[in-house]
Amino acid sequence: MDEKETGIAHLLRFPARLDAVPSAMAFAAMALTQSGLAPGVVARAELILEELLRNSILHGYGGDSAHDVWVGVRGQVLCYEDAAPPFNPLTEGPPPPDPSLPPEDLIVGGLGLLLIRQLGGAVAYSYSEGHNRIEIALQ
Repeated sequence: MDEKETGIAHLLRFPARLDAVPSAMAFAAMALTQSGLAPGVVARAELILEELLRNSILHGYGGDSAHDVWVGVRGQVLCYEDAAPPFNPLTEGPPPPDPSLPPEDLIVGGLGLLLIRQLGGAVAYSYSEGHNRIEIALQ
């Protein structure tokens, strides 16, 4: 878990493996709690982060790998970064599930992206120097 200075936030590096997800989430929860966020907001941030981590590991990197992901907190902003192929969760991916359909008619996928898009406040995505970066303002 190395720290990296990005000019935006300090990020801790975690291995891109599913067994590292709990450690990354525990770090973010602790940092967000220390920033004064309410338990409910921290819980929403944990859901968002788990989705980001699992998507990077399973889809971006194709499974557990020797790659890394980075997690940081700047005040009430959750910062996430990976070096997977470019993917903007705000505009790419399957459409959100249609809540009017019965469960058996729903297409698998897209629910996690909906979480990322809707559980946080302002969500910003950028791709620079081979890294996807997502910042989510929490309230």
